[in-house]
Amino acid sequence: MQEIKLHQPIIDTVIVCLKSVFEEQNVADKEVAAILKQNKSFGSRDRSIIAETVYDVIRWKLKYEYLAEQLQLTSYKSLLLISLLNRNYSLRNQEILGVDAANIIQLTKLLEQPITEDYIAQSYPKIFYNFCLESIGEKWHSIAVALNKKPKVFIRVNTLKTTILNVASLLENENVSIKVLDNNVIEIQSKNNLKNSDLYRQGLFEFQDIGSQEIGDFVFDAIDDKAKINELKILDLCAGAGGKTLHLSALLNNKGKIYATDYKPTRLKNLHQRAEQAGCKNIEIIDFKEAKTLKNIDIVLIDAPCSGTGTFKRQADLKYKLTKEKIKEYQTIQASLLEVYKNVIAKNGKIIYATCSILPKENELQIEDFINLNTSFKFNKSKKLLPVDYDGDGFFMAELMKV
Repeated sequence: MQEIKLHQPIIDTVIVCLKSVFEEQNVADKEVAAILKQNKSFGSRDRSIIAETVYDVIRWKLKYEYLAEQLQLTSYKSLLLISLLNRNYSLRNQEILGVDAANIIQLTKLLEQPITEDYIAQSYPKIFYNFCLESIGEKWHSIAVALNKKPKVFIRVNTLKTTILNVASLLENENVSIKVLDNNVIEIQSKNNLKNSDLYRQGLFEFQDIGSQEIGDFVFDAIDDKAKINELKILDLCAGAGGKTLHLSALLNNKGKIYATDYKPTRLKNLHQRAEQAGCKNIEIIDFKEAKTLKNIDIVLIDAPCSGTGTFKRQADLKYKLTKEKIKEYQTIQASLLEVYKNVIAKNGKIIYATCSILPKENELQIEDFINLNTSFKFNKSKKLLPVDYDGDGFFMAELMKV
C-alpha cells in the first residue's frame, strides 16, 4: 500500500474534470488534457495522480457510488477516496476528504466484498448492460470485465523510415521498458513522455492500438495482385485523424494512391503535417463530397462511425452515454455509407468495412443485410477482435467483393 498526502488543488482539479464529464457530457481524455495544460504548475507525480484518478472514477463510477451509498457518502470527494483505496493508496491526511479512520475501515471492508449485481460490479448502466447481454449472449459478462481493464500502450514502427529493431534499441537507450511484438508493433510498458520525444517528432513511430493496426493489415491482405500496387487506388472514407491512412501508406511503401477524407473535416486538420512527418507521399486529402465522384476505386475502407463499444478501456465515459436509440442511428449511418460508396468501386474491387464495436447489429448483421440487398457483392471473409482474446480494443472487419 502506497501512502500519499493529497493537496486541495489536486482534489479540486479531479472534481472539475469529473463534473465536466458527468454533468456536461464532455469527453474525458480531452478534458484531462485541457485542464493539465492549463495547470502547468503541477509536477509529474501530481499530474499522474490526477489523470489516473479521473479515469479510474469514470471507469468504476456506478460501483463506487453504490459503495459510497452504503455509508451515506454522496460527494465527488467520496468517489475520489474510494478510487484511492481501491488502488491501494493510504491517505496521510484523510480529513481533507471529510472522512475519519472509521470511514476508511468500513470502505476498505466493503471493497473486499463481492457485489451480486453484475452491472453494478462492472459499472455499466443497467439498461445498457442488459442490451449488450441480449445482443451478444453470455459472453458479454467476460467481455464487460475485459473492457474495464487498464489499456496498454502500443506504437507502430514506421517502416518508411526505420525498422522495429532500430526503434526498440533507441527506446531501450532512453530507458523505456518495451515488449517487441509481431508486425512492427511495440508495447510500451513503462511511464513515458514519448509524444514529446525526438523519436516521435522524427516520424519513427505512431501511437496506435494493436487492433487498429490489424485493420491496416486486413486491407493490405485484400490486395490480390501485389505486383500492381503502383496502380492501386484506395479510398479511406472515414479517415479521422489518419492513423490507418498512415499505416496503409507504409504498408504500400509509398506506392499507389490513397485518398483520405472524413465527413467531419476538422478531424483531418493534422493529417497533412503527420503524413509529412512520417514521409508518406502517396496520400491525397480530399473533400468528403468529392469522394462520391471517384471512379474505379480498388478498395474502399469504411471505418464506419459506430458505438465505440470496443474502446471502453480507453473511453470509459462512453459507457454512460450510449443508448439503444444512438446505436440505431449509427446503424443507419453505416448502412448508408455502404450503399452510397459501393458505387465508386471497380469490378472485382473491394469494400473493407470496419468498426470499433463489439455489437453484432453494427457488424455481422450489418454486413448480412448489405449482402442480401446487393447481389453484385459477395462476402469474402471477416475478423473479430475481442478484448477477452488479446490485449487490444474490440474491432470487427469484413471484406466484400464486387463481382
